[in-house]
Amino acid sequence: MSLDEKAADFCPLNRRQFLTASAALGAAVLIPGSVHAAEVRELAGSVKVNGKPATRKTRVRPGDVVETGSKSKVIFVIGQDAFLLREQSRLKLDKSKAGKEAVIAGLRLVTGALLAVFGKGPRTIETATATAGIRGTGVYIEASPTETYFCTCYGEVELRDKARTVRKLVVSGYHTPNMIFGQMVGGRMMAPAEVKDHTDDELIMLEKLVGRKSPIEERRQKLNGGEPGQPEAQSQSAPQPKAEAPPKAEAAPQAEPTPQPPAQPQAPPKPIAAEPPPSPTPPPEPPAPPKPETPPADLEWRLPPPRLN
Repeated sequence: MSLDEKAADFCPLNRRQFLTASAALGAAVLIPGSVHAAEVRELAGSVKVNGKPATRKTRVRPGDVVETGSKSKVIFVIGQDAFLLREQSRLKLDKSKAGKEAVIAGLRLVTGALLAVFGKGPRTIETATATAGIRGTGVYIEASPTETYFCTCYGEVELRDKARTVRKLVVSGYHTPNMIFGQMVGGRMMAPAEVKDHTDDELIMLEKLVGRKSPIEERRQKLNGGEPGQPEAQSQSAPQPKAEAPPKAEAAPQAEPTPQPPAQPQAPPKPIAAEPPPSPTPPPEPPAPPKPETPPADLEWRLPPPRLN
């Protein structure tokens, strides 16, 4: 047996097979695993993707429609973007024009609430009343046919109303919410709002799903002197999660009230008689003159008799 034949027996791969295997191995090394991530990470309640019930094994891709029912939610990842879709929501994901499967060009929140974090690159978010251009941002949105609540949790967002009468550039380091209306409200199409229904911990969790550290976590460390894991002490309170309303208890039937006799009309109060004015005090009577003293009756016989000359 020649030396070449022995080498062929020792190395069963020919040149073409070797190059094919090397190319496949190189592609696996160069392409990060997160690019292929398009999966459901958490699911509760009734969730549908393209009208079909979703499970933990369901793949979510650009071009899909994701819906949640009452008391339901779903957390999923597409490429470098992570999403938390709350109950009673409908979300449409737009395909990238470049045809990349793991990249979305934008999304449309038809109704409901969405918390999302995005990787580098521009995205477009639409609702019934607003359009937003974002880049490397964390946002929370609540959409209805008449208004949109849009919180720029961090990053840069350009907000416009649907009529394109108002444009607002928001550069936020920590939760800057706005309301965008379908019609004028108080003479404005856009107005500042209060932070509500989402938390810092939810944003940190979404960033971890795509292998990033949230700017909010970095902010906490700076405020706490570099110690991680401690919530910051600040005057502005952190937003709170949206609380689900408890089921309403059925009211017990109320007994019919017993009819009461009509109240007797009250007699009008008697008029108070006016007191007569006080009579004038009569002037004091002058004192009576003193009576002359009358000599006693036996004074005459006590006088001596008259003397005769």
